Amino acid sequence: MISRVLVTRGPAVSRELTGLLRDRGYDVRLSPLLEAQLPEDTTSLRAMYDKAEHPRVPTWLTFTSANTVLALGEVTAQENWGAVLERARGSTPKLSIAAVGRATASALAEAGIGVDFTPAHEQSAAGMLAEWPAAFAAEGEIALVPASELASPTLAHGLAERGYAVSTAVAYRMVPAPAAIPLLADVPRADDPPVMTADAAREHCARGEFRAVVATAPSRVAALLDGQPRPPEDTRWVAIGEPTAAALRQRGIAPTVAEDPSPAALTAAVDLALKDLLETTSSTEEKSS
Repeated sequence: MISRVLVTRGPAVSRELTGLLRDRGYDVRLSPLLEAQLPEDTTSLRAMYDKAEHPRVPTWLTFTSANTVLALGEVTAQENWGAVLERARGSTPKLSIAAVGRATASALAEAGIGVDFTPAHEQSAAGMLAEWPAAFAAEGEIALVPASELASPTLAHGLAERGYAVSTAVAYRMVPAPAAIPLLADVPRADDPPVMTADAAREHCARGEFRAVVATAPSRVAALLDGQPRPPEDTRWVAIGEPTAAALRQRGIAPTVAEDPSPAALTAAVDLALKDLLETTSSTEEKSS
């Protein structure tokens, strides 16, 4: 029997992952559940960009998601905003860039911005703090921390404790899909897996119609599960990282956690989560033949 897998993302940001899952024989469905859009008031975010463009003291600009990169680009008045920040990286005082992981660093690279620090292990705010080099002097330096409206204050608080003068700004909000003006226009292609509405995804999940669910953010866990009947025990759950895994555990679900957020690692985690189920199915098919 083909295992149906739900990925809680839209097509544009999940094509590599869905391709790998399909290659493994899974029947993939997509549902972004939530989409990112700019906050109503972008004054603080615009002011943050101005501080990064013209640093008066050594300044760090942190990015904890690719959405933050998109949001900062949206609020600037310059088409070459990435090149402007890249020039600031070579200025004195210097602007330094921190990215939470490879996907965020890739989004920065697409904007023409290099990265000075990325954690090698856990790709989260906690992981950034855990690996933040002691050699990075903090006294008199500024840390600019744009993030989601729902983001934990972990990074901002941690950098403040290390002596940075921290400024925060809401970069984007997660709203029920489809967003009125999404940061990323997510137009499906003909060969993409079917995209389900949030209501349909919740109904199918509650009925146990997914063998596995790939959860890609704590907010999407809440959007899928809160206020809904508990999914059957044999539904397997894969978390993209520890914050998402914690959100699942808070709801009584023990997930398989991907080693990192890459499509390959997520695919491997789905295989691992379904290993016992697939082995049982294979054994049953062999006996019946």
